[in-house]
Amino acid sequence: MRYFFRLVLDSFQTQRRGISQSSRFQQQHQGHYTPITKQLWLDRIASVSKQASITQGMPLTHKPPEVTSVTYPFSSNSELKELYRNPWNYIRIGCILEDLDSLAGNVAFQHCAQPGSPAPLLVTASVDEIQLHRQINIEKDVQVTGRVVWTGTSSLDIQMQLWQEPDPISHHIHHIHQYPMVAMVALFSFVHLDPVSKRPAPLVQLLPQSDQDRELTAQRQALADARRASRQAQASGSKVLVPLEARKWMTPLLNEARVLKELPALSRHDAVPISHSSLENTFVTQPQHQNMHGRVFGGFLMRRAYELAFATAYMFLGGRPSFIKVDEVSFKRPVDIGDLLRLRSRILHTTTNRKVSGTDKLEGLLFVEVEASVTKPEQLSVANSNTFIFVFASRTCNQPLKRMLPTTEEEALAAFECSLAAEQFLS
Repeated sequence: MRYFFRLVLDSFQTQRRGISQSSRFQQQHQGHYTPITKQLWLDRIASVSKQASITQGMPLTHKPPEVTSVTYPFSSNSELKELYRNPWNYIRIGCILEDLDSLAGNVAFQHCAQPGSPAPLLVTASVDEIQLHRQINIEKDVQVTGRVVWTGTSSLDIQMQLWQEPDPISHHIHHIHQYPMVAMVALFSFVHLDPVSKRPAPLVQLLPQSDQDRELTAQRQALADARRASRQAQASGSKVLVPLEARKWMTPLLNEARVLKELPALSRHDAVPISHSSLENTFVTQPQHQNMHGRVFGGFLMRRAYELAFATAYMFLGGRPSFIKVDEVSFKRPVDIGDLLRLRSRILHTTTNRKVSGTDKLEGLLFVEVEASVTKPEQLSVANSNTFIFVFASRTCNQPLKRMLPTTEEEALAAFECSLAAEQFLS
């Protein structure tokens, strides 16, 4: 294993001169990253060197979508497999989330790069969804692909797909259809920044080539228009009213939470306050956590948030939860090296929907929020940097999951949004 990492680090040292703005990363490259993320960053550095060597060529205004991929040779590389194996002989989802962010960054980089121009500066703006369609087998090879599906003036969306050959037994497939199938789908949004002003800057536009490309682009454009309208409403200072549907949903829960607090002996015992499900993790971000631009790597944040969410669901259920999806991730502000970062989790909503096939066990869903905030004790300030929503399933319940009771309107609105997402997921 030492030889494996030595190869990666030696290769990194020989290629690190190719990108000037990442010199801080080059000096502290022996970070806590997965081997796949390291290799993806090496590929990006090599691409920067190649682009910088091109002295002629007209700037590109449009590009067709290109598929970028990375392969995990688990079947032939036992060292790599052990790095991604969790205690229960499944794949570490947190490591995959980290790699998805890295590959999405490479896809965005390749699309925005211009011959003979400085390397583009890109930051992760949000993750719309990462959904697991079926369990990933740690014994079989995995391929992850990514491509641009939409571009705006200064932002772009990347669709990621994880492919693996299905298990013949679990999928009732016998000697047919033995080709890779999609096991996970993700959608990342990036913003292209001017390297000097750090303000959003125009980028190369996507040129769809097929009907599928055009359909995906249209879907993403509709979502972008809705987001723009929401931002404009917030910027105008107009008061956002609580929808009547939400008010009807949250009022009885707030009343029930009040009874539980004031008259615990007389309250129902099938619910707990949301605040009682919270866990917390606080640490100082280190140089080994930085990305190629000297700030904390978004994939690292996503992995740490996932692991806290998993532990939160585990303690609530009394048994291992199964990952279903990342429902939403918003990146509100960057996290710098040396920041005091606090991750705080809470279960916003639970639902028990049906029995597990062939058993007497019930299946339930849990929506776990993890909020990341940067604390500056010297300045007496706390600022939210990221918010993550993870969805887990429990397939070993002997009784319905306890309901979550909001004690504030803020908790109630967040729980209401999760209840709508649960209805949509189960429909």
